[in-house]
Amino acid sequence: MAARLEPAVVPPKARHVPVAATIAVCAALGGLLSVLEGCHPGNADSEAIRGLVAKEVAAINAKDLPALSEIWSKDKDILLFDVPPPGRFQGWDRIGPLWKGFFDKVSDVHLSVDAVQATSDGTLAFATYDWAMTGRLGSYALDDRGQATAIYRKEGGQWRLVHAHFSPVPPALAGEPARGAASPGATGIGEPSGPAPARGTGPAEKPGASGVGKPEPAAGKPAAAGREKPGAVPSAAPSAGPAPGRAGNRP
Repeated sequence: MAARLEPAVVPPKARHVPVAATIAVCAALGGLLSVLEGCHPGNADSEAIRGLVAKEVAAINAKDLPALSEIWSKDKDILLFDVPPPGRFQGWDRIGPLWKGFFDKVSDVHLSVDAVQATSDGTLAFATYDWAMTGRLGSYALDDRGQATAIYRKEGGQWRLVHAHFSPVPPALAGEPARGAASPGATGIGEPSGPAPARGTGPAEKPGASGVGKPEPAAGKPAAAGREKPGAVPSAAPSAGPAPGRAGNRP
């Protein structure tokens, strides 16, 4: 009797979703996943390049030539461009010894980088950054800065450095007075004949104070020593830059 009094249970109607709408949603999700998957490798590669820049900085600060060697490709065509002659160093058999000569002669070296930008595309990538270096090189105090460009190539699934180009910033452009600080590479042939004055040990020249308001030397007589152009780096001071192009004996 009680069963007869219970209301009849009507099963809910199943909702009908159009097939076209289902296909559209699936296609949209598939496209989004494809975009995300396409972006991920590039991001991962860019982070890998940033990691290599950091690893290079750590190797230089530790004067660790084997660690630095792992970053560079061993292809015979790898290149290092630097400021001093010959300015072009090709192959690890030339780049490696330059770094070794630098590591053997520099002390308290500290390289730091800033504004690192990394971009990758397929098997090629590049990084740009600002650098600053301090330390001691014999009687010289290192206090240099500049910019660098590095190009990497993927070899056997691993990124390797194939080209580096270091450009120093002249002290005047860096907003500081000219100084006699040496570059990390000024450790072999090509060193100045006499020691450059240490930073802060001599009177600094004021811009424009070189001969302004002073009588010109008499005709036939050489100008007095020390009267150089405003902001000029003393001739005895080596050039600036963190690259090893000035380190060790040159070929």
